[in-house]
Amino acid sequence: MKPIQIIAPHRTIASKAKTIAERYSDVEVKFGLLDQAVNIAYESEKSGVEVLISRGGTAELLEKKITSLPVIGLPVSPYDLLNAIHRAKEYGKNIIVIGFGSIIRGVEQLAPILDVNIVANLIENKLDADNIINSYLKSGKKIDVLLGGAVAEDLARTYGIPTILLETDAITIENSIKEARKLIKIRNQERQKAEKFKAILHYINQGVVAVDKQCKITTFNSAASKITGIDQKGTLEKNISEVIANSNLKQVIRSNKPKLGQLQNIGGIMTLINKVPIVVKGETVGAVATFEDVSIIQEYERKIRYKLLNKGHIAKYTFSDILGNSKAIVKTKKLAKKYASVDSTVLIIGKSGTGKEMFAQSIHNTSSRKNGPFVAVNCSAIPETLLESELFGYEEGAFTGARKKGKSGLFTVAHTGTIFLDEIGEISTNLQSRLLRVIQEKEVMPLGSEKVIHIDVRIIAASNKNLIEEVKEGNFRSDLYYRLNILNLRISDLKERKGDIRLLAEHFITIYSQKLNKKLKLSKNALLILENNGWSGNIRELENAIERICVICDKEITESLVRELIFDSDLPYKKTDPSIMNVKLKHIIKTLDECQGNRTVAAKMLGISRASLWRALKAVNT
Repeated sequence: MKPIQIIAPHRTIASKAKTIAERYSDVEVKFGLLDQAVNIAYESEKSGVEVLISRGGTAELLEKKITSLPVIGLPVSPYDLLNAIHRAKEYGKNIIVIGFGSIIRGVEQLAPILDVNIVANLIENKLDADNIINSYLKSGKKIDVLLGGAVAEDLARTYGIPTILLETDAITIENSIKEARKLIKIRNQERQKAEKFKAILHYINQGVVAVDKQCKITTFNSAASKITGIDQKGTLEKNISEVIANSNLKQVIRSNKPKLGQLQNIGGIMTLINKVPIVVKGETVGAVATFEDVSIIQEYERKIRYKLLNKGHIAKYTFSDILGNSKAIVKTKKLAKKYASVDSTVLIIGKSGTGKEMFAQSIHNTSSRKNGPFVAVNCSAIPETLLESELFGYEEGAFTGARKKGKSGLFTVAHTGTIFLDEIGEISTNLQSRLLRVIQEKEVMPLGSEKVIHIDVRIIAASNKNLIEEVKEGNFRSDLYYRLNILNLRISDLKERKGDIRLLAEHFITIYSQKLNKKLKLSKNALLILENNGWSGNIRELENAIERICVICDKEITESLVRELIFDSDLPYKKTDPSIMNVKLKHIIKTLDECQGNRTVAAKMLGISRASLWRALKAVNT
């Protein structure tokens, strides 16, 4: 079926329209008068016709009956009217015009100009026309000729009265076709917009409810149904108060003022809701509410923070990565697993190299926060002047050298996850005060900002110092210590768990043998040397020593090789031996000179932490 259909109420007009339609691929012509035309239009509507064109009373009737399709009326042009009256004068001056509003409008004004007697009669149906003619005939008034369309022509035939057809010229028909084409184009554009709007409404996560001026629901999308638990079907045309009692959209329409960012309970769900009036040409014609489940917003916030801010802040280790069968380590792991099941602050005490961060990561990965970020901060490795801005963030222009757009602090980055504050005993008392407030209030304020940011962070702190002694000496705040020391975890030195040295040594030998593509075996006497060494640097020192041994050894790791590589090394294996300590310190100073004073690079070359290097240099200065 072609999209444009002309339903001509007269065969003469239909014939003329068909001739014109042959030049158009999208136009079809049918003959039909009044109710007959309506029946044709009903069928055409089902077949995909988009615009109807007709004339006179038939066009008016189609407009009333076929409300889903636009109807373009064919007007009678002044030329058609003048031509018809000129022809009617051949029968006499008494001309009766019968027709519908679009046909006879203004015709009587031509009477004095054309020297005729014209009486125009408006009809709504055939019965009106028949009554008018009967009335004229009974009154004895003379009718020389009837002027009109198909209805007037039928009456003239019935009563034997001459008739002249008010025709429609070709130009008018062509103009109507062009108008129909424009209308189809506009309707298609509007249809596309409507479909886009429907798609947006259907797939967005926000609930959308719109009402008209009488507060009847005009839009209720699927998200609104999901959030509120109210069935989407049957909501349209209902008063909003019947569906959502506390919507307050009526007040928005009355006040003509938006209400934004409100927290409101809808159907037992806490939502963030925006309500705005719909204003068309200065008149408020309704209102719309958009709302979203607060818990979903919080989840989005967590994901956004995690993906955009927490890139790389991931805990790699679990309790299965912590090797050891000694009573000390088994007891510590068992206690740490209990700590993982709760959200309280943990303070880990242990010497450098004992694996404090591995325990912190394992606790995080076993906790309910495992899907959140794990942010590790070595408080001794960051200069005091920068540590505060790193922890709490800063706004643009907060200090000289600050990033143009500011920076999120590590506490903010760790939101919904865990922050691990290693070497907590190294921070200044001034920064301790601010840290205490963050722990108490669960919120941070970036440097140079007045904005307070709420955070949900678990804190795990660690220190190689005896913090109780630090408190006594006034180096560490007692209130901060007790805030951190809710759950306490002490990690034993390697010398206290000698039974684990073999397991750890073999583990490291396997790792470095694979990296170096070697097959290495540890002799019994070499193992005895490893087990009886002091290992003041703990597991980190053992691992570094094994790596060095694996690089040099090709087959069996012997006692003599271990003695040579351990006791001739530059690391502090026996604190009580002054000669070894002197060798160590000389080597540190030499390495620092080679690195032009860069402590980070020097520590990496030495195979020790930056904190250990700092303490060694401090010992030299004292």
